[in-house]
Amino acid sequence: MSSNQAQWTRIDLQLPEDASSELINRPPYLVGGFYFSSKASKDDSGAPTMVLTKLTPDGAVVEAFGENGSVRIRMPSEPGSWLCFVENGDYLVCSVALRANEQFGIFRLDKNSGAQDPAFGFKLVPWPKEPGNSSHQKSSQEDTDGYAGSVPQFPDGKLRQAVNSGLAQFDLQGNLDTSFNHVGMRRYFTWEGRDLYTLAVVARYEGAVHAGFYYCGMHRVGGDDVQAWVGACDKHGAVISGFAQQGVWIVKRLPGHPDIAHLAVHSAVQAHERIYLVGDAGGSTGQSGFVLRLKLDGSVDPNFNGGQAVIFSRPEFDRTKAFAVTAHGSGTLIGCGHGLQLGNQLPTAIVRLDANGKLDTSFGDNGWLLTPAYPESKTLLTLTHDGQQAIELRGEKFVARYPL
Repeated sequence: MSSNQAQWTRIDLQLPEDASSELINRPPYLVGGFYFSSKASKDDSGAPTMVLTKLTPDGAVVEAFGENGSVRIRMPSEPGSWLCFVENGDYLVCSVALRANEQFGIFRLDKNSGAQDPAFGFKLVPWPKEPGNSSHQKSSQEDTDGYAGSVPQFPDGKLRQAVNSGLAQFDLQGNLDTSFNHVGMRRYFTWEGRDLYTLAVVARYEGAVHAGFYYCGMHRVGGDDVQAWVGACDKHGAVISGFAQQGVWIVKRLPGHPDIAHLAVHSAVQAHERIYLVGDAGGSTGQSGFVLRLKLDGSVDPNFNGGQAVIFSRPEFDRTKAFAVTAHGSGTLIGCGHGLQLGNQLPTAIVRLDANGKLDTSFGDNGWLLTPAYPESKTLLTLTHDGQQAIELRGEKFVARYPL
């Protein structure tokens, strides 16, 4: 193990043994100084439940929360998906998507004890019909369940819930917020009359103020050609027509790489008054990660790597994808993982680029930082723990930190 690898600290989260009934595994949220980890499961009678576990920053369970740190919330008739929540005083206002019956479930927990609030109850809210939406023609990749990841939350008196290919927005009493896209939900951006498949929803800002969302993902256009895209909407869910082409940046080939097809944007972040897009390119063979920087109007920034996408691949990786990007000073850190990890423990690679998109060779080992063999990482952040700034990776069952 290199000296850089030896500086990583891995924390395995003390999670309950309830079997997960979901295929998609989520990393924990860090809220109010505690990690919260959730998964869909079943109780002893086979009834669907949602399990929420509260942990300290060191990964230990908070015994006072529920039973040995976990609360099991009975779902009404079907498994819940994508637990989301916000703090509101002494409570966590929580929501899940009930996809089979196209409903949302809203409930409230005491944030210290985990007790469900009987006065609030368990509210069922039907999915609204979106205004002016397309016919929702399915392209081949949309035949599977869409997943918009962990949607952004803000301290603005709203709760946002992930739903197939987008999000819904509620007030803290569990009512759909009809100021958002008229009905309280935006699931899709569209292009040429077809819905675009969302892989992530991330925050959009004007200065330091929350000003909406970027949706990003991939779109199959025929044969095996897949486009990368990002769309912008304001905080009311309205498409920002001045962004790129009528609100959507979409390409079949990355700038500077006309020979690389099969593109997908896995995440984005707004930083340095720009938008950084990360994802993968090249399909199942020769898959590489990439980062591209856009201006806030959705045009390619010529000052970042000459306006071309930066392509990443690791010789020790069978396939490479860029799964996360975060600002670090005037530069960026990009997390690169294996295109197909399949539950194996393998290294994650982190690369640092300077403000101009060039490799920062003073970082790590000639610009790269390689972790020990870990389970798949889902998020990459820089945080302060115990007074020390650190890189933090999170996966389904672990957190890993590297001092900066």
